[in-house]
Amino acid sequence: MALRLTFVNLGNPTDGPSSETRKLAYSHAFRQAHAQRRREHVKKYQSERQRVPAQPIWIRPSQAVPSPVSQALSSTRDPFSCLPRPLSSIEYFLLHHYVHVIVPFTLGHCDLFDHAGDHKPQLLREWLGLAIRDDTLMVAAVLLSTCRHILRSQPGNPVFVQLALQYKQVSLQTLRREMSGDAATPVSSVTVARALALALDEIAIREHAVARRHLKGVIAIVNSGGGTTELGLAGLLERMYRKLVEAFGLEDLETDHHLVMEIC
Repeated sequence: MALRLTFVNLGNPTDGPSSETRKLAYSHAFRQAHAQRRREHVKKYQSERQRVPAQPIWIRPSQAVPSPVSQALSSTRDPFSCLPRPLSSIEYFLLHHYVHVIVPFTLGHCDLFDHAGDHKPQLLREWLGLAIRDDTLMVAAVLLSTCRHILRSQPGNPVFVQLALQYKQVSLQTLRREMSGDAATPVSSVTVARALALALDEIAIREHAVARRHLKGVIAIVNSGGGTTELGLAGLLERMYRKLVEAFGLEDLETDHHLVMEIC
């Protein structure tokens, strides 16, 4: 691989680097470090895959239909290529942080998983699995929430503040466009998941009044789609929906079919 050098111009080298120059240098170093780790990760994965002999796997008929996550992990290609779009090096860092930091934290602290059992496979399959095949959900449920998590310990970090603003804007614009009636894609469980992810983001930043309006919009989406059963809401996604509706005392609105979809 050819060596690439990035030069940072100095107005007067004897004066020392300015704060803007230092930021530029730190940003470049940050990107290069994550890109290097990403290349090493892919190289290690491909190397290990070549060493593992192929073995037949017997499965029951009920297991024959793979989930998006299992499809990605069992693919003969690099599983990272199965994501909705190519991610930048910093987005791979965010995804890695989500899987290895936020998922274990969520399993230990979220009321959704307060009963006995191994819930990690379900969380990866039914939440992250949806995000793997939908770019907007990947942005709202994974990348945005990871930025929020990091900002709790690094408040004001300009990189993650900017990314959070960017991801929030993209998520809102996409959902508004879909709810406007101009979009060709019908309302689905993925639409509900996107709206729930935005409500969860408002809860994460303690904007509970905005989260409440988002949840009213989620209920309107579900009602317009014929209810949870008609939309195919089940498992973790349905549990998230029920839990949030109950937490905000909005159960009565589930029978209001004139409720207006409100996405802030």
